[in-house]
Amino acid sequence: MVDNKTTVRSLKERRLTSHAIDRDVGEPDAMRRHMTTNDAATYAMTQNGTNRQRGRAALIALWLTQVALALMFLMAGSSKLAGVPAMVSLFDQVGVGQWFRYVTGVVELTSGIALLVPSAAVFGAMLLIPTMLGAIVINVFVVPASPVPPLVLLILAAAVAWARRHQLRIF
Repeated sequence: MVDNKTTVRSLKERRLTSHAIDRDVGEPDAMRRHMTTNDAATYAMTQNGTNRQRGRAALIALWLTQVALALMFLMAGSSKLAGVPAMVSLFDQVGVGQWFRYVTGVVELTSGIALLVPSAAVFGAMLLIPTMLGAIVINVFVVPASPVPPLVLLILAAAVAWARRHQLRIF
């Protein structure tokens, strides 16, 4: 004969553990136990194939975006540092001086490299956000150019920064 308390307890524990998977690492469950990284790994492995595939597709899309941004900014930054005549004349129109071309080139090269390093990608994307905001302002008010290209790059950099926000450890 099965003990009724044991059956009730196991049903109650099963209900608690089914709700426990909706928490993040470090959050307590209904029994006030903190989820460990091992629990998180088990949770990730017990997900159905659809969620796993969606997560893999999102990661691939994130990496493709990062690589595309990195290539664009590596080319743009190197053309500014190399002194391509189009870049020199562009920064002459801006009127700040050629030193600003060098600063912008270094920022873009640094961001491009950082986007290719997984632990630094969030910082590369965050460095590009004010750079592209400045490019939009320059294109709208100083140089008669379309603000759409820097706006698209701004949106992509913001998307990378948002997707990698969990890498920021404040405090």
